[in-house]
Amino acid sequence: MQVAIAKQPLNNAPHCGDECAYWQTGDKIFLCVVDGLGHGPAAQKAARTAVDYIAHHLFEGLPDLFSGCNVALLHTRGVAMGLAIIEQKIRYLTYAGVGNPRAIILRARQNDPAGRQMLHLPNNYGIVGAGYKTLSTESVTLNRGDLVILATDGVAGMMDLPGYDAAILSDVRWLSEKILRDWRNLKDDAAVLVFKVEGA
Repeated sequence: MQVAIAKQPLNNAPHCGDECAYWQTGDKIFLCVVDGLGHGPAAQKAARTAVDYIAHHLFEGLPDLFSGCNVALLHTRGVAMGLAIIEQKIRYLTYAGVGNPRAIILRARQNDPAGRQMLHLPNNYGIVGAGYKTLSTESVTLNRGDLVILATDGVAGMMDLPGYDAAILSDVRWLSEKILRDWRNLKDDAAVLVFKVEGA
């Protein structure tokens, strides 16, 4: 599995309220980005509580994962969160987000292997841990070589990722670190996860 995470706390503080995580269970891969509201220890606690909840409930679907997190986080600041589930054999992604995480699929343009197009996945309004009215999901069929990018709002929403050269786009570690370096908001915690779709 080709996946990488890069994160940076505000002012190089010892606590970071932004987290990313991933898990694989059977044919499914779970990708998660969480932004604890604010900064510091309380934000970090909220983010880690959400990640811990998901890690212990990977048998559930997106609606139950979000509703369960909402209850688990009631006594925290709450979080913004994006969660994608990928079914590997059929290369099919289902995503849901609450708040303002960034969820992007970067893929090669048809008949133009050198070009790339960005697909931004939508989120729902609200805060996990303080309630949200609706949870809609977005489903996308993935192609081999697609890049799935999840990030907190400490990373700019409109990144010029197609402008990166092929060498950077081929290395998930290099790409995650470059996104953080090039597009980070210096007034906030930031975290980014990059996953490359494999398969025949």
